[in-house]
Amino acid sequence: MRRGDRVGIGYQQAACFECSFCRQGVEQLCVKQKVIAVDCYGGLADYIVVDCRFAFRLLPQLDSATSTPLLSSGLTVYAGILRAQLPGGSRVGVLGAGGLGHLAIQFLHKSGHSVTAFSHSPHKRELIERLGGVFADTSDPTHLAEHQGTFDFIISTLNVGFDLDASVKMLTSQGQLCLVASPLEQLSLSGGQLNNSRRSIYGNYIGSRSETVQMLEFAATHGIEAVVDVMPLARVNEAIGRIRRRDVEMGLVLES
Repeated sequence: MRRGDRVGIGYQQAACFECSFCRQGVEQLCVKQKVIAVDCYGGLADYIVVDCRFAFRLLPQLDSATSTPLLSSGLTVYAGILRAQLPGGSRVGVLGAGGLGHLAIQFLHKSGHSVTAFSHSPHKRELIERLGGVFADTSDPTHLAEHQGTFDFIISTLNVGFDLDASVKMLTSQGQLCLVASPLEQLSLSGGQLNNSRRSIYGNYIGSRSETVQMLEFAATHGIEAVVDVMPLARVNEAIGRIRRRDVEMGLVLES
C-alpha cells in the first residue's frame, strides 16, 4: 500500500497481535480487539486515523460506495462460506435476502454453486434472480419441507427467530449450516437432527485480514457489489429518517 491509495476500513480496527488467535492469523477473534463505533470513533466522519494493518487497498474495479458494505457484511458471509470448503457445483441455500443475504447470493453464485434464496418477501424475487439465485417463498413455512435433504450448505443471515429444525432438515446428511447473524429470540434444535447424521452447525464473525484481501480481490474479479442508496453526509438526519421508515431497498451509504 502506498501514499495516495484508495482504501477501505471494516468493522475491526485493532488487535493485540500477540495472543494465540492473532498468531494463528484469526485476529478477528482477539479478545483485545477494537471495533468501529463501539471501542473507537468512526463511521460518521470526514476522516479517520486507523492502524494501517486494518486499512485495505481498493482495486480500481471497486466503487467506493458499493464496496463499503463488502468490508463488513461482505466479509462476514465470505469468510463463513470459505470455512465450509465447498466443492464446485454445490447446492446451497441462503436464508434471508437483506444486507448480508444479497451479498452471500453473489459470492456463492460467482463461486459456481447452485443458489436458492429463501425470503418471505415476494418483491425480493427480481433482486434474487438478478443476483444469480432462485427465489423460494417462506411466507408459508410448509414450503421448507419441499427442500428436505437438498442442500450441501445453508447460510443464515436472519436476525429474527426461525425454525432451526426445519432449516437443518433441508441439509444433506453431511450438510453444513452457518449462522452469521444473531436472531433476537432463542432458537431450539432437536438433537436427533445432528446425531443421526454428519450435519454440522457453526457460526462466523467477520473475517481475518487475509480473508479481507481475498474477498476484495474476488469481488473485483467477479463484479460483486452491494445494493446501496448513496446520500451526502450533510444529509445524515434525512438518511436516518429513511432508514427508520425503511425507505431504502437494501442499504444506505453516506458520502463525504
